[in-house]
Amino acid sequence: MIKVNTCLYGSLARYGGGKYVAEVVVELKPGSGKAELLELLGIPSDERGYLFINAVLCEVPGINTGANEILKDGDHVGIFSKDRLFPFQYRDGLPISEGLRKTLREHGAMHHSYK
Repeated sequence: MIKVNTCLYGSLARYGGGKYVAEVVVELKPGSGKAELLELLGIPSDERGYLFINAVLCEVPGINTGANEILKDGDHVGIFSKDRLFPFQYRDGLPISEGLRKTLREHGAMHHSYK
């Protein structure tokens, strides 16, 4: 099994037993990815905002990449509710995953809202 440190922010904290922020260590089978983590936590896609894996942006509100980034033992995942912005330190020079990069090439730049 691998252990993934997961922090849930805003209203998503309830999925980890918190009110505003929750930190949980999740055990997954080796070879599991982001999709398996989200399924285990039970977080619906319409509630998720920004999702980071090891400080790399992998998901944004309104865009589902379909990419299932594989997680490794000791990885850190941060998941923000839709009503929360990502941390200030990430606003300049933000690293993004290849899955998100591919999706943005197909759908265009990120926007403040999506229909």
